[in-house]
Amino acid sequence: MQIKSLRLLSYRSWKVDDSVLSEVGKTRETKIKLFNKLRAEGCSEATALEAIETKRSTFYRWVKALEAHGRIGLEPKSRSPHCKRQANWDKGLIQHILALRKRYPLWGKLKLATILEREYGRKVSVSTVGRILKHLVNQNKVHPVCFYYGHTRRKKARSFHKHAKRWKHGMKSKQPGELIQIDHMKVYPTPGLQVIHFKATCPVTKITISQIYTRATSRCAEKFLEYIQTQFPYPVLSIQVDGGSEFQKHFEDRCEQLNIPLFVLPPRSPEKNGQVERNNGTFKYEFYYTYQGPLTFEAMRKELKIYCDFYNTFRPHQALNQETPMAYFLAQFQGGLLSHMY
Repeated sequence: MQIKSLRLLSYRSWKVDDSVLSEVGKTRETKIKLFNKLRAEGCSEATALEAIETKRSTFYRWVKALEAHGRIGLEPKSRSPHCKRQANWDKGLIQHILALRKRYPLWGKLKLATILEREYGRKVSVSTVGRILKHLVNQNKVHPVCFYYGHTRRKKARSFHKHAKRWKHGMKSKQPGELIQIDHMKVYPTPGLQVIHFKATCPVTKITISQIYTRATSRCAEKFLEYIQTQFPYPVLSIQVDGGSEFQKHFEDRCEQLNIPLFVLPPRSPEKNGQVERNNGTFKYEFYYTYQGPLTFEAMRKELKIYCDFYNTFRPHQALNQETPMAYFLAQFQGGLLSHMY
């Protein structure tokens, strides 16, 4: 007895579900159905194409793909080139970089490229060294630098699908309350006591508001946001923060509720938050290192409030030509913003 079986059209079709289309494919399918409906009701071809906002050649290319391959034919094709550039690294270069990286496991592509040129006479671009390092990491021949800092996996990149937006290069505050810089630091007034110091600085007037908490969480950041709303002498128009987890979740949701734009700085760019970063040292040396009161949060919050008033109304500020932040604000921005104080 001879047994025959019906062979599937292609083994590739086993994992293809043509019932699920991307948004682009669904849009094309909808336009084809709308075109056919308009034509059935007596519309001319030109009118129907104008209604679906599609060129004639493009539309019939979709129809042809639909007839030939079914609904899956409406999916956009890959635009990657047929002939891709291949890596031209020689094995000697790969082994050389592998040996250097094993000898200096915490060094990056820039240092390794410098050593290759200075010590061994091999001039290789920094980007090429970086690609080879990535290739070696993917092959598990070397560990990424984060491995030696105790991180078993790479930090997940921030996704911007909620209220927060990416900070764009060149953004600057032009009026008080715009792009308020918020950050936090850990302070140890005495061994065993950790204080989380949140602070917000206006880049225009230099007015700074601070508060201390027990933890660096999004709940505490949310409370600090509500606190600075009552302390700044003008409305908070927008905020910029780094990518810390304390400025996500509850903090981001609260910014959305208050309709305050939130901008997140790129990784490893503290200079873009320079105003509030500079205040880290000021508060650390002028307040915490000279604090003589009880080491309780209630007492420290009270003294910190007094120091913030001192900082904003009495301490001269070099960037403001030795004026105080509050005096500069009153002198330069009287009128509409000043009326917010009363």
